[in-house]
Amino acid sequence: MGYLEAIAAACLWGSSGIFSVHLFRMGVPPETVALLRPVVGALVLVAVFGVLRPASLRVSRRTIVILGLGGGVTVAIFQLAYQLSTDAVGVPTTVALLYLAPALVVAAAGPLLGEWPTRTRVALVVVTLVGVWLSVAGAEHVPAAFGSAGLAWGALAGLSYATYTLFGRFASARYGATPTVVYSTVGACVVLTVILLSVEGTIALPDTVSAWALLVVFGATTIALAQFLFFDALARIEASRASLATAIEPVVAAILATLLLDQGLRSLGWIGIVLVVAGVVGVGVAGRRTAP
Repeated sequence: MGYLEAIAAACLWGSSGIFSVHLFRMGVPPETVALLRPVVGALVLVAVFGVLRPASLRVSRRTIVILGLGGGVTVAIFQLAYQLSTDAVGVPTTVALLYLAPALVVAAAGPLLGEWPTRTRVALVVVTLVGVWLSVAGAEHVPAAFGSAGLAWGALAGLSYATYTLFGRFASARYGATPTVVYSTVGACVVLTVILLSVEGTIALPDTVSAWALLVVFGATTIALAQFLFFDALARIEASRASLATAIEPVVAAILATLLLDQGLRSLGWIGIVLVVAGVVGVGVAGRRTAP
C-alpha cells in the first residue's frame, strides 16, 4: 500500500513541470509559484482535515514546532530551488539533478534512520538513476541547459528533496502522516513568505483568473494530495523505497510532454523510461519479498 501511494504521488508530481512552464509563460514569477503552490495546498489540507478529521491535527506544541520548522524549512527550500532551477535551466536539467535524491536517501537512511540498503536495492538505484538521465537526455526539442546558477538551484533541489524525504520518514512514523504534511506545509508557507519579503520586498500576485485557476489546481493536486500520499507512504515503508518509487515522476513528465507539448522522445529516452520502470518495479517486488 505504501509503495503504491509513493508511486501515485510521483505520478501527480510528474505534471509539475508543465504547470510551472505554463505559469511562467503567463507572467507568474517562479518565486510566486514557489510560494502560492504550497499556500493553496496548505489551505486545502487544513480545510479538509479540519472538517473531516480535526482530531488528527491535535498534537503538542512541541510537535507543531518540530514539524513546522523542520519540515517547513526543507519543503520551503525545495519549492524555491525547484522553481528557480526550472526557470533558469529548464525542466530536463532540473529533473536530472533532482533525481540525485534517491541516491542521497539510500546513502543517508542507514546511518540516520537505521534503514541499511541491500545490495539489490543499491543496484536498482543505479538502474533507476541511469534511466532518469537517459529519459532526460532523450527528450526531443528540449535540450538540457547548463549554467552555474541553474545547476546550483537544481543541486539544492535534489539535496532538499532528499532531506525532506528523510525528515518525512522520521516524522510520519512518529507523529502520523496527517500532522506531518499539514504542519510542514504550513511551515513552508511561513518560511517562504519571510524569505521572499526579505529578498524581494513584495510578492507579485497573478493578475489573471486563468493563472489563479491553474495555481489552485497545481497546489491542490501536487501539494495537498500528492504530499499527503507521500508522507502516508513514508509512515509505512522505508525512506529509500519511497524515494525510489518517486523516480516514476520523470516518466510521467515525459509522457505528458509528448501528449500535451508535442515534445516527444528519441529512442534513448524510451530506453531510459524502460530502465526507470524496471527499477521501480524491481524495488517494489524486492520489498514485498523481504517484508515480514
